[in-house]
Amino acid sequence: MLPCRSIDTMRAILHASLLLVLCCWCSLARANTEKVIFTAPDASIRDVVDALDTSTINAIGELSAARESERLRLRVELPRAFPTSEAPRGVDSWVHLRNLKPGARYEARVCWAATAPSDFWLSVHPHSNGERVPGSHLYLKISAIASYYTTNATLMTHPEPVLVDIILDEFLLGVLPRSLLNVGLFIAFMAVVSWYVGIWMLNWIGAVAQREMKKQKAA
Repeated sequence: MLPCRSIDTMRAILHASLLLVLCCWCSLARANTEKVIFTAPDASIRDVVDALDTSTINAIGELSAARESERLRLRVELPRAFPTSEAPRGVDSWVHLRNLKPGARYEARVCWAATAPSDFWLSVHPHSNGERVPGSHLYLKISAIASYYTTNATLMTHPEPVLVDIILDEFLLGVLPRSLLNVGLFIAFMAVVSWYVGIWMLNWIGAVAQREMKKQKAA
């Protein structure tokens, strides 16, 4: 049995290693994120009763799942407003989601800087375009309000647009967003390395403890 002091030392080293790994990832936490998870319809949804009438909206851009993963990101300035009784969620913006795989699971995210206080609501809507097209097509609705207070009367009356990244991410096997695959592999790699390092440290501390016990007995 290992002495209590050796066990405490091992725990302290393991905790320090975990803290180091977490600190390495802190630099990635640079923005706020709001997201919506949805499943693409199995077929064209032109016949859905509650389908969106696209003639009444003006999309700010589009994201196509048929493109390379690097192009599934849209950087744009979204208009926002302070909430009112008529528009409690501020200003609505729309993004056309094209060529979705029928039945596939997706995640749409909006990321923005923490220095631009805002609140977002995301939802997806079918639309009716009067024709059948391959793949599934939806519209992403993004509602944005300003959530700050300033003594600047102009900014309180007319909030500036907020710069955002809008990301379309397909789930791999319906579980893990594709863009997080590298992160998942890194975490798995670190878990394996930590396991073997932990075993090595345990054996090393055990050997040191046994030598100390033998010295004490010899004395």
